[in-house]
Amino acid sequence: MNKRVYVPTNFAVKEIIGNISEECKNHNLDLISINEKICTEHTLQNRSSLSLISPLAYGLGVRKADFRIIPTYAVGIIGYSGKSSLYFRQGLSTFDKIGVKDKDDYFSVIGKILLHERYDIEAELENTNQVLPDILNNYSACILDGCDDNYHNMDITEDWFETYEIPLPVGIWVVRNQEEPDDVIELTNKFAMDDLPEEFESNHHSDHEREGRIMTRWSSDMHNALEQTLELLYYHRLIPELPAVKIYGRD
Repeated sequence: MNKRVYVPTNFAVKEIIGNISEECKNHNLDLISINEKICTEHTLQNRSSLSLISPLAYGLGVRKADFRIIPTYAVGIIGYSGKSSLYFRQGLSTFDKIGVKDKDDYFSVIGKILLHERYDIEAELENTNQVLPDILNNYSACILDGCDDNYHNMDITEDWFETYEIPLPVGIWVVRNQEEPDDVIELTNKFAMDDLPEEFESNHHSDHEREGRIMTRWSSDMHNALEQTLELLYYHRLIPELPAVKIYGRD
C-alpha cells in the first residue's frame, strides 16, 4: 500500500503545496485532500505518513501520536491577510452566538480566543450552512474564509498580530516518529511552488495601512510563535496537554 499524504482542502496558503499533486505521483504517494476536520481526525488515527496540519491539530495529537515537525516549509502570517474574517452586525454591545462553517476549524477557534482575550466577549460557535448576509440576520457575528468589505469585519490574522505581536502559525508538516516517507525533507521542499520566497506580502487591502506578510519557512520565529500558540490553546482548554515542539531529525 502506498503511503498517504494528507492536506486540508481549504488550506489558507496554497503556495507551499503548489506542486504537491505532481510530486505525490512521482513518488507513488496517495494524496488525500479533505476538509480540515477530517484531515485532523485521520492524522490522529495514524492513517497518514505525512500531514499538513494546524497548531490545533498538533496539540490534539499529544496523547495520540508521536509527531515530529518537518523543519522545511511552514506557514505563519504577520498582520493583515484577508484569509479569514469575523463579520458582525453594527450596534451590538456583545455577541451571543457566532455562525461558522465548522466550529472545529482553526481560524474559527482563533477568532473565539481573540474575542475572549482582547474584547472580553464570551461567545459560542455554532455550525451553519447559511451564507452572508443571511448568517448575520440570525447570528450576532460569523467567521468565514476570505474577506468581503461589503460587511463590517475584523481580519483574524491582523487582530492576532495586534494582540500578541507574534505571527499566527497556520500550517506545519508533521510525520509520526519513524514512519515518514523516504527523503521527507526533500519531498516537502518539492511540494512547494517553484522559487517560493521565505516571505512575501499578502494581498494589500484597499486601505494601504492594512498590510501583512506570509512566512513560508520553519524558523526560530515560527518555533516561538507555535509554542506561544499552543500555550494559548491549552489555557483555553482546547488541547488536553501542552505538547513539546519536536523537530524531525533533532528530537
